[in-house]
Amino acid sequence: METWQPTDEQARQWREQGYFIVRNVIPKETAIELRGIIKNAILMPEPDINPDADPMDPMGDTPAAKAARFRKLSRFCSRSPLIWHNAHGGEGMLRIARHFLGDDIILKFDSCFLKPAKTGSATPWHQDNGLWRDGETEPFNFWMALDPATKLNGCLQMIPGSHKTEIVEHVLYEDSIHGELPRDRVEEMIESHGLHHVELDSGDAVCWDSSVWHYSPVNKSDKGRIAIAGVYSNPDIAKTRLFSSEYLWAMRQGEVLDSFPPEPYGLEQTGTAPPFPKAEEARAAR
Repeated sequence: METWQPTDEQARQWREQGYFIVRNVIPKETAIELRGIIKNAILMPEPDINPDADPMDPMGDTPAAKAARFRKLSRFCSRSPLIWHNAHGGEGMLRIARHFLGDDIILKFDSCFLKPAKTGSATPWHQDNGLWRDGETEPFNFWMALDPATKLNGCLQMIPGSHKTEIVEHVLYEDSIHGELPRDRVEEMIESHGLHHVELDSGDAVCWDSSVWHYSPVNKSDKGRIAIAGVYSNPDIAKTRLFSSEYLWAMRQGEVLDSFPPEPYGLEQTGTAPPFPKAEEARAAR
């Protein structure tokens, strides 16, 4: 497989800001095809998908209502052959991940993120490490746009340089959908470090350090967007885990694995993280 090297600008951005963008990882036509697979799945009468415990409120059984119902579909991509072979298990993304992780790559997590027009909800500010709390600090994260992601329809936002902070304890507010960074800390970080909007076209990907602070706002526009995301690891990193879900082989000894379904790496799930503290309690303990 042809090797991949970051450009000088990508290397600088990774070092200083904690993320970089790669354009045209997959062709735009392929991205549109993958988007169609996801749309078809959520329109089925009984979708065979895991809505990750935070689906949007049911709004009826019309196609429009069904399309607006789901926010996040966990472990969908590794069960869809075309998505797997073109994205998470595809040469385009694996070439990039190999530069950071070496010749043996396992997939830790995969998901679809849906932000429908008008109803697309926000994903709160968080660090991936702060959500996992599993001891792994060096996985490689990517988020690939299947629709154009813009400021208008709720593209990702990153705080540049935030990967240089510690892993901050995440907390729960009354309106939290999952653990998030303390909101007063977020305001302070934006004031001191600024904010970047990560606008992507179909087939582009953003890759980031697991400690980067990131977020996506509500989608108030009339254009929805769908994206897929993944977290790669390797056997050495996986040894440090305290607990984790099942890993899947994506590359072994430098060779892309083209079998489907993906081969399990062999680590069983072990334990779960404790509940996130409530924001008021965490604030009082500071």
